[in-house]
Amino acid sequence: MPDYKKLVRKKVSFKNSRKTNRFNLKPKRDFKKIIPFMIFGALIICTFFGLRSVLLDYPGLIIRKVSVVNEEGRPLSNPKDFFRLEEKTNLFGFDMKKVARDISLRHPELASVFVRRQFPDTLVIVAQRRKSIAIVGIEKNYSVDKDGFILPYESQDKDLPRIVGADHQQIELYAKALSPRLKKALELLEQLERCEISPQYKILNIDVRQYSNIIFYLANRIEVRMGEGAFKKKAILLSRILKQLKTSDSVPKYIDMRFDNPVVKPR
Repeated sequence: MPDYKKLVRKKVSFKNSRKTNRFNLKPKRDFKKIIPFMIFGALIICTFFGLRSVLLDYPGLIIRKVSVVNEEGRPLSNPKDFFRLEEKTNLFGFDMKKVARDISLRHPELASVFVRRQFPDTLVIVAQRRKSIAIVGIEKNYSVDKDGFILPYESQDKDLPRIVGADHQQIELYAKALSPRLKKALELLEQLERCEISPQYKILNIDVRQYSNIIFYLANRIEVRMGEGAFKKKAILLSRILKQLKTSDSVPKYIDMRFDNPVVKPR
């Protein structure tokens, strides 16, 4: 009669040996599969750093010219005012993002700056100046762009609308203004430009002294009362009214846009 205890012991022993082989041998097989990938990755890294070292020492890639242009590719300014080039600087030997960031800090009047390489020996700085859309009177007449940034030079442009009543305590040169009244004026001006009211109908002043009733004046002496919000809807309706008045050669005293049905007051 067979000894079943011995058979059970042998069976258990066989299973244990399989488990031992599985846990001990499989990692070795997996490691052997990984080795080619590790070697390939090491070759790529060595090739990259080797090629970079060669390019950094290559005399043909030394920067000999710096060009400053706008987004359209037109020359913008003296390159020395933007970037001082060290001697024998290689095209691959500096951080382009850091250069662009440093230029932006030194020249906040620029809306955007980015740097690119032009092989074999030219560095191109693409800088876009901020565009003046209105004038703010602080001590002098300074220009302001659509973002509320106060440009650091006095404006002599008589075609730009003048913003009256902004909080001067919250306005600084070389910075975005924190004045809520100024922001409202710029918001209104943006909608007037989208509806082609400006510059088709020249805007002289935007009066924000009364925050709840912002007023602007056209060159033909029409006073337009816009209230404090919903400028997009009001600008679209105002554009239609002005076109009708233009065909009738009528020049009202004021147009009140604060109500659902605008009021046109004749002179």
